[in-house]
Amino acid sequence: MATFTIGANPGRQLSRSIQRRTVSVLPHAWRNVMRSSRFLAILLVWAGLSPSISVASAQGAGERVVLAVDGTQQLRNLPVLLAERLGYFREQGLIVTLVDAPADPSIGQLVSDGRADGTVAYFHHTFESQIEGDKPAVSVLVMGATPQLKLLVAERLRDRVHQIKDLAGTRIITGGINSGKTTTMTMLAARGGFGPTGYTRLPLTSREAMIEALRSGGADAIVAHEPDASDYVRAGVGFVLADINSVPGTKASIGDVYPTTALYLPRHFVAAHQQEVQKLVNACLKAMAFINSHDAAQIADVLPVQMTGKDRAAYLTQIDEDRLSFATDGRMSLAAAQAMYNAMLALQPKYVSVKLGETYTNEFVERAAPR
Repeated sequence: MATFTIGANPGRQLSRSIQRRTVSVLPHAWRNVMRSSRFLAILLVWAGLSPSISVASAQGAGERVVLAVDGTQQLRNLPVLLAERLGYFREQGLIVTLVDAPADPSIGQLVSDGRADGTVAYFHHTFESQIEGDKPAVSVLVMGATPQLKLLVAERLRDRVHQIKDLAGTRIITGGINSGKTTTMTMLAARGGFGPTGYTRLPLTSREAMIEALRSGGADAIVAHEPDASDYVRAGVGFVLADINSVPGTKASIGDVYPTTALYLPRHFVAAHQQEVQKLVNACLKAMAFINSHDAAQIADVLPVQMTGKDRAAYLTQIDEDRLSFATDGRMSLAAAQAMYNAMLALQPKYVSVKLGETYTNEFVERAAPR
């Protein structure tokens, strides 16, 4: 776990060295220990921070919730990051801890062994929880409605490829079978009349190697996120065939929205903590409203400096692109869930046993507090 922040004191983060030391000595049941305000005070002093404000806030707040986040510095998780930074969780009477969940331990493991109550990651992980985990999860809020990606075709094929269907039989760089890029390409391929076996999937390599592959003929197309997509265009090796950042663009390319970033929790937790779940949804919906009513610069001002990096102009451009994914009301449609299921099933037959109706609910969005 590389990073975690304490919701009662947004904007402050423990140093990486302190984080590593903290994680190394905490048992699997550390979430229960985190509920102690005395422990928070010790932890903040150890990190060189003043505990006076944080612990006082913690003592007066309600239930603590730990969320494992698939990248606490990734824009795909922007709503939950802003909900924490802007104090929306605290407004709801919650102390929310965001745990950065790398590949190992996985987000599923963190929830399974009690280190996290729920997760912020792509919706299709609820499928995995049904067939691989011991705690089947349900999505209570869909924050992302697009994959925030672009499909680029090699410039040398500009005269030949005009529609997605023209990519049948080509070699496309998408990465691993579980990647969002591969799932996106599967949906695009279905829309173009050919399935996941109708093209050759190539692995991700270095950016320089992929540029050369597009130029030389080693690859015919690539699914990419910004700022990489623009790099391929500037290098003169690719042109954008499908822009699937915005909701309208995604609907035009694959026929419906694409449920990506979601807040999902074990079904037993949702049943036992209805009020807490509702408050989590309320806070995240308010953060989505903030995203859709503020410009990139205003959003960037709320985020940690280490997220924006040295090239602020480039980062603002990326925010402008990615924020389009959150122009949604948080509901999951059956058609969108079914499209995702079909894509995952086409890639991996093991998902045949998934009960789609148990992977999401709109009840908390429907009764969300006014924002």
